[in-house]
Amino acid sequence: MSIYNFCLIFAGLITLQAFAKPTIDQQDVINGVSVISHKTDSLRTYVGTVKKTLPSKIENVTKSIVNFHEKCNNSYKDKRQDTNKNENCRYHNDNVVETVVIKNINQSGWTKDQNETERYILGRRVYNRSNFQYYELVKIYEYKNDKNQKMVKITQTMLNDKEVNNYIKPQFDKDSAFNAVTSTYVLTEVAPSTTNLEYEYYANTDHWVLNKEVSVPQVFSSMSKGINDLLKSVDAETVRLCRDVASN
Repeated sequence: MSIYNFCLIFAGLITLQAFAKPTIDQQDVINGVSVISHKTDSLRTYVGTVKKTLPSKIENVTKSIVNFHEKCNNSYKDKRQDTNKNENCRYHNDNVVETVVIKNINQSGWTKDQNETERYILGRRVYNRSNFQYYELVKIYEYKNDKNQKMVKITQTMLNDKEVNNYIKPQFDKDSAFNAVTSTYVLTEVAPSTTNLEYEYYANTDHWVLNKEVSVPQVFSSMSKGINDLLKSVDAETVRLCRDVASN
């Protein structure tokens, strides 16, 4: 074999390795939520997914997702720094202390994505054995699929400090056990009052505890609990919105 051919084969192997999918080392289905995890070097990735059909208009399901300020753990009222400690969140979320919705963002330095209708910032304070804080970027898209069905996509992405400065003057620095976190909701209007919801939670971490294989079952359990709490809040809010419309 010539040196030239050997180099071609070696380069091909490198390319295949670079684009090879990581091997899942743990997976489960917990209370209807599919969870998987894999590790590359010191970085462990967690993914949770779920699908659900809701007997509600796509507009109401969208509203039930983006009411971020109404989802928290009321037991952590005393930990709030930016919102009223006397108010109760309508829906429970185990780890969220408070969420501040910031729609007055810097309009320069970025352009809307295709089909994007809105973007804004969330200021998050959470508690999980320790206090953490970070900002998220929310983007909302509206479009139609190849069946001419109305679609809404909502993404939440945790930002690093440099990214936050593109949009607002931050009140705190990022402090999180996770390097990256993204939540994605894809809504499909399958009938005038029926909406399919597909949800994915993605996170990765090199935290010295959370990246260990022994920690995966505990993280899986927490992910499943959080995602099911989210679904319960979406269910309840869509019902409430329907009742409000009926009462008027």
